[in-house]
Amino acid sequence: MSQKNPSAPGPVLQCKTVERSFGGLVALSGVDMQIERGEIFGLVGPNGSGKTTLTNAITGFYPPQRGQILLHGQDITGLAPHKVARRGVARTFQNLALFNGMTVLDNILLGRHVHMKPGVLETALYWFLARKEEIAHRQVVEEVIDFMQLESVREELVDAIPIGLKKRVELARALVAEPSLLILDEPMAGMNQEEKEYMARFILDARDERGVTVLLIEHHMDIITGICDRMLVLSYGEVIETGIPKDVIADPRVIKAYLGSAHVPA
Repeated sequence: MSQKNPSAPGPVLQCKTVERSFGGLVALSGVDMQIERGEIFGLVGPNGSGKTTLTNAITGFYPPQRGQILLHGQDITGLAPHKVARRGVARTFQNLALFNGMTVLDNILLGRHVHMKPGVLETALYWFLARKEEIAHRQVVEEVIDFMQLESVREELVDAIPIGLKKRVELARALVAEPSLLILDEPMAGMNQEEKEYMARFILDARDERGVTVLLIEHHMDIITGICDRMLVLSYGEVIETGIPKDVIADPRVIKAYLGSAHVPA
């Protein structure tokens, strides 16, 4: 199956009646979601609501048992994670997935693996074939390091830098894959207010300057309402509301899901 042109019109991502269960536990039940090109789309919900399960269904880690997932109009339901990545989906993880003992630069370089085409011939004729490709990969990485303002720590081991910078390194690693859809799973977890504001700015710039569509999973409602164009709320695997953030967070069902029935307006 060929990759559809990510600049073509139409939604970037469509989830149609997606369902996923683990034994007797229903993690997703008939979830519909559509993300338009150039959106920053928020996905929120209490712990255990199905956010990570939906993300894993999209990226191929836990394919849905029912329903369909379309990327740029093409069916990617059940594709292996590496094939989904090659079609233009990159992600960061709720728990940092960086390689300790490696430098910031080396961690970011790993994000280019989806574009690399190693082979015996290329290796044997490195100076004639592979070197040109390696230089091109390096140029993309250097551009993203500059974009993410990581130049000062490029040679540092990731073990030695603070969590705010580690989160930026993970975002940089996702960006060097040059995705059309970027999935960010709680990119601001563990950050202080200043670090959160920096990260919000980088996400906005990734959308505006690099043309990336973003699916943002986040617990900080101030971030969701501040930078997201639309949002969707999950509760117990079901969609309870979707739309413009200021309208969604005022919905009594959303307030109940987060705060309990005692806080629902009369």
